[in-house]
Amino acid sequence: MKTRTRKAVATVVAISIVLALLFSLLVVFSSTASGHAELRRSAPRPTQEVGGVVDRVEMQFRQRIRPHQANQVVLEHPDGTRVQTQVELNGYLVRGRFDALVTPGEYKVIWGLVDDEDGDWSTQEFPFRYEPLAAAPEWLPESAAFDGDGGDGGGAESETIVLVVVIALAVVLGGWLLWPRRRPRR
Repeated sequence: MKTRTRKAVATVVAISIVLALLFSLLVVFSSTASGHAELRRSAPRPTQEVGGVVDRVEMQFRQRIRPHQANQVVLEHPDGTRVQTQVELNGYLVRGRFDALVTPGEYKVIWGLVDDEDGDWSTQEFPFRYEPLAAAPEWLPESAAFDGDGGDGGGAESETIVLVVVIALAVVLGGWLLWPRRRPRR
């Protein structure tokens, strides 16, 4: 292969590596760039059928929730009536307490909260179904208040490790491709 062709191939490969690295940075950090409160998990979970004593909804967010008078969690009953819950904030964890459910049917949780990151107002909703004889929801642990990532091994820590590995591989591969080689003399 001619020297010119080899340099052109090495340049194309190096540019591809840089573009792949930039794309991976975009993918890795896009989830942390959210400007609004993002629901990570909840009890009951969206569309879950639950039973037993259900007297609250618990939600864990990826961002810390700021105490604010506008924060609200509303429970919509199967007949369409809406009940304002008693909101409890604890870091990433939000609880909306209400009287225990007795009527089977489809309920909807409607929340509006101010996140602590930039003070933006976010609102969303999710349904769940109540059947008295179904299994009770798995309530969130108290540790959910201190960790917007949920402590399940995912999230920013694993993303950072992946990013470091990608950068290391790109540096090694780029160095190998661009390192000047001596041709054996004949």
